[in-house]
Amino acid sequence: MFKGIYLVLNFISSFLLQLLLLVFHYISLPLKLVFRSIFKGFNFVYQKFASRYHEFLSWCLDNKGKVLVGSLAFLALTFLIATQIPRELMPKPEAASFELNLKTPVDYSLEQTVSVVSLLEQWLGKSESVEESFSQIGIVSGMEGLNPDISLNSVQIHVEVQKSSQVESTIEALRARLEELPDLNYSIVKEQSTLAQFLAFSTAEVGLKVKGEDLIRLKIIAEELVEKLRDIRGIADLNTNIGEGKPEFLITIRKDALEKYNITPQAIGGFLVDAVRGRVATQFKELEKKYDILVRMEEATRENIESLLDERIQYRGSLIPLRELVSYEMAKGPKEVRRENQQREVLITANLRGAKISQVVPRIQAKINELSLPFGYRVVFSGEQEEMSQSFRSLIFAFSLAVLLVYMIMAAQFESLLHPFLILFTLPMGITGAIWALFLTGQTLNVISVIGMVVLAGIVVNDAIVKIDYTNQLRKKGLSSREAIMEASRVRLRPIMMTTVTTAFGLFPMSLGLGRGSELQQPLAISVIGGLILATFLTLILIPIAYELAEKRKSISKK
Repeated sequence: MFKGIYLVLNFISSFLLQLLLLVFHYISLPLKLVFRSIFKGFNFVYQKFASRYHEFLSWCLDNKGKVLVGSLAFLALTFLIATQIPRELMPKPEAASFELNLKTPVDYSLEQTVSVVSLLEQWLGKSESVEESFSQIGIVSGMEGLNPDISLNSVQIHVEVQKSSQVESTIEALRARLEELPDLNYSIVKEQSTLAQFLAFSTAEVGLKVKGEDLIRLKIIAEELVEKLRDIRGIADLNTNIGEGKPEFLITIRKDALEKYNITPQAIGGFLVDAVRGRVATQFKELEKKYDILVRMEEATRENIESLLDERIQYRGSLIPLRELVSYEMAKGPKEVRRENQQREVLITANLRGAKISQVVPRIQAKINELSLPFGYRVVFSGEQEEMSQSFRSLIFAFSLAVLLVYMIMAAQFESLLHPFLILFTLPMGITGAIWALFLTGQTLNVISVIGMVVLAGIVVNDAIVKIDYTNQLRKKGLSSREAIMEASRVRLRPIMMTTVTTAFGLFPMSLGLGRGSELQQPLAISVIGGLILATFLTLILIPIAYELAEKRKSISKK
């Protein structure tokens, strides 16, 4: 019985296998014809390209001066184009949300701040482009240490937009609505990538620090600079950290009273702190929890400065009237005092509107130069511009180190100092291609695109290594310099083209910028593809010219 079942199954499997082979045979015939025609067409195009390339290479070797002058002119044009490419720290991702950071006047109560937020929430609710919004007002328990900007007058509104294309129009409409509300300081921050948040220490796109010693003079300089910056097109949401704090009593200790009653300033200060804020006398324990018990003056005394001054201080067995020890006045102190490296500073922040940071920095610098700054006072950039400068310097150092290491490795492999130097001529070609690719695609010069240029330092040299290495092999066989160059160009043309095309097509999907968050990958792919393609075509021409010039110079020096 089992033998019969085995024979039946064997027959069925054999039949199915024969059927599949037959189907594959009939299907593969048209596929073979299609691929054969594709390969035939490719070979035809390649043969035409190869023959034209060798004709052009022969002409270039006979006219080295014209080719080199044209190459230098093209390089100069490329660096001119590079100055026109906008620069920024990181490419801006496509945002679907933004945050409104709002500050109401310092004398506003929590209820007044809530009423302002209610008006904005009603406006956002009526907007067709807004999907949802969330507001956070005042002090949040446990977050005071993490965010010192949180106070009764601080508001943060998170807004989700239905479509990413509606973010800019929604922000502009919100700015127009905010201008109708008086005495409000605000800043609007679009959604940022995690990498951009990590690299930048400030959410503002433009940051300036006015440094000096006198707070009053710093405030005057900052206000004058803010007025000048308002005239710059492309800047929005100008803010400073200066401002008056809440009204307060400024208590001054009388020096003559200290000598009269032989009392210390610490005793007076301690009495005032204990009277108003309180002193921990003991703790109340309930199960595993402990609660501090504060002892202080009664509420009527604390809230009335005259009643507080009528109190007496017990010091060394005597009661001293507080009114005879101190005097007071109403004052408004600074909202905050910032220091960096033990030097006071005022921070000015702003956002960009339809411009890149590199486009507005020269205009800002021109406005700074118009200021008449006293001795010891200066204005420096912070935020994105500061981080961009530091990042670019680090990447330039990384690129220089990569070039040095590549040269050292090639010098050891070729056992020559000249040929690796010729190969390094491909690096300017690669950077040239990357710059043109970024310019033609409308990309910016940022950290990601510069990283792509650093990557090119290890990629574009491959074609030149293949070509020079085979040329050296042919020279050792007795061929002349021109014969070895032409033969190496013929034999190594196909592998060079294959290397370039496969790498370019592998990065092509990344260069399209498809999908959310692809803005961070796109500049790298574009710079690598552009640099690799242009470097390959220039390598096919300039490297043979440089090789022949070097060999002629070497032969002349030997004679």
